[in-house]
Amino acid sequence: MAFDIDRGKMEPGPAKYFVAVMLGPRSPDRSFEAALEAELGPIECRSPEYNFSLFSTYYDEEMGSPVRKHFLVFSELRPMERLVQTKLFTERLQERHAVIEKGIRARRVNLDPGYLTPWSLVLSTVKNHAHRVYMGQGVFAELTLLFRNGAYQPLPWTYADYSAVPALPFLCDVRSAYMRQLKQLHGGQAIAVRPDQAGTT
Repeated sequence: MAFDIDRGKMEPGPAKYFVAVMLGPRSPDRSFEAALEAELGPIECRSPEYNFSLFSTYYDEEMGSPVRKHFLVFSELRPMERLVQTKLFTERLQERHAVIEKGIRARRVNLDPGYLTPWSLVLSTVKNHAHRVYMGQGVFAELTLLFRNGAYQPLPWTYADYSAVPALPFLCDVRSAYMRQLKQLHGGQAIAVRPDQAGTT
């Protein structure tokens, strides 16, 4: 018997949270990781670090080049609506590590939280755009990847690194572990995800 996470549910199940971390050459110490764990719980795993500047130079002027990026994944499952609180927390944490250079504020770490569901990957942002949904308190949500036919599928606005190595295979592995975690949460029952929403699991 499979547990249907859609059937008769007024509220969605818990999500798997992660934070995308970008660091410049003059990055701060890693004390921000302890702050993230205090907010989101223990870090479960981290991705390989990669050169984000090869995908985009958007942050190079502010943070220095090259900008390096990796993902931190947290072991505890959280409600989807916690995304606003989490984004506001990471914005404050970024400010704590920012510096003033030549009269201009510059971040030394950029923290972008998001979450996985069985169907999708969602990012948070404080920048509005046509494809983003306002969540309140200055925070928007962006559907970045859809899970269909056994794999994540990018959308027209998906950031280039989210549909490439090493980010994409890593996030697929995180989803697989998350689905096992959901199964344990529901007493070992298999998780049924309707094909019209997410393809095969």
